[in-house]
Amino acid sequence: MFGKLKSLLGIQAASQLPLIPVPKVKPNPQAYPSYLKTTVQSTALLPRVDSRLINSDLTKQRNGADTRTIMRNFAQSSPDLSAAIYAYLRAAITDNYTAVARNTIDASANPEATALVQQLLARIDVLTDYEDGFSGMTSMRSNSESLAKEILLYGACAAELVLDKTRLPKKIQPISVTSVQFISDTKNRVLQPIQRTGSEVIDLDTPTFFYTAIDQDLLDPYASSPLESVLKPALFSEDFMQDLHKVLKRAIHPRTVITIDEAKFRENLPADAQHDEGVLRGYQAGILAEIEQKINGLQPEDSLVVFDTLAITRDTNGNISLAAEYETLKGIANARLATGAKVMPSILGHEVGSSNVASTSSLLFMKNANVIRQKLNEIYSRIFTLGVRLFGHDVYVTFAYDAIDLRPESELEAFKQTKQMRILELLSLGLVTDEEACIQLTGHLPPPGFTPLAGTRFKDPATGAAGGTGPGDQTATPSNGGSTLNKSLKSDAPSTGRGGNKKAEILQIVS
Repeated sequence: MFGKLKSLLGIQAASQLPLIPVPKVKPNPQAYPSYLKTTVQSTALLPRVDSRLINSDLTKQRNGADTRTIMRNFAQSSPDLSAAIYAYLRAAITDNYTAVARNTIDASANPEATALVQQLLARIDVLTDYEDGFSGMTSMRSNSESLAKEILLYGACAAELVLDKTRLPKKIQPISVTSVQFISDTKNRVLQPIQRTGSEVIDLDTPTFFYTAIDQDLLDPYASSPLESVLKPALFSEDFMQDLHKVLKRAIHPRTVITIDEAKFRENLPADAQHDEGVLRGYQAGILAEIEQKINGLQPEDSLVVFDTLAITRDTNGNISLAAEYETLKGIANARLATGAKVMPSILGHEVGSSNVASTSSLLFMKNANVIRQKLNEIYSRIFTLGVRLFGHDVYVTFAYDAIDLRPESELEAFKQTKQMRILELLSLGLVTDEEACIQLTGHLPPPGFTPLAGTRFKDPATGAAGGTGPGDQTATPSNGGSTLNKSLKSDAPSTGRGGNKKAEILQIVS
């Protein structure tokens, strides 16, 4: 019934989405670097901020202007929080990445657009425009480190795809989200981003500006740091360590005690000091200051020679030990700090336990760090999709860092062999294209002169058997002769090893 009605009315069902037009973009950077405090050009040297942590009381950093400033200061000064962020960056940003341009119709790999993406990546990483002099371009790894740190400290990251005068991609400029604010567009019911640089307001409502957040609260337009809950434990840990440092010097370290025999001291006083209390107090204060200065200035190898008027003893806490109490307080502080930093105690050097506990902790940390990797893949995919579409390709780009793996490369070779066999089997059946298989195996497109193998069934078990003439030949003679009783008992599974350990061959050395 509905089919006849559609034919009468001339209605056709849409099987594809309409094409997205090429965006209208502006040349040159729209946003200002986040380290600039004004948009007015000046020849004055930019100030170098020195935190002087060696002489700073870290507990006073609680008095920062806002939570973002306090988070940034503690990430720099707190050893545990700094170690947590450093571990996140090293784990999330792996050594290699892949970028594939796919057609919007069927999600198949587009070789021409993929080659263009790899050219853009090479331009950003190593090939700059030498006519610009010092261009200030940063590599993909440097950009990833800055963006990942923004996600950890502020819960979001932002970047701009800078275009040249011909409106083609030139570089990626990370922007600190601390300078980005939003204006409510009630007409379109969206947020419009702006950047505040000094007293200037820069409009960032442009397709070349990209913003992404982690665990965004829908009741707040601004993201918050996932590590914000570590501030109180970090402050408690610093306060506890300072108190412990004072107690260590005051109650645990031995102290030199000087006792003055008052009767002998008074006998040797001048006559005016013996009969005048004011002169006596001044004389006593001078003698005490002189003795204190002499004792405090002694080196460990110096000898001490005194009259019998002075008695020297060592004051210690005897057999009293507070080790158990300190260990309990330290454990509470370390546990709260690891919980707030979203890392395992082993990352901060606090955990002691069996190898099974360490393996579980490493796996959980990899799961947490993978969120940062996914956010980097997300923003880079959007950036390079725009960059390729500016060249007229109707594609989208999937950018992906390699999966996080804490094992060494030499140990992963056996697992790479299994992955290679699986991809080649899919290629043999024609389930993946030659370009996609080559990108998964090498990270690059097939080299010139590569023989297409997709769908040729070159991995078929019958290939190379009796009667077979080459890859894809399906005329090989079956080994069972058509009878169940004559069926060969040899397995069809690949005989090539898949990473299992093999017993080494013992060779005898003949002298």
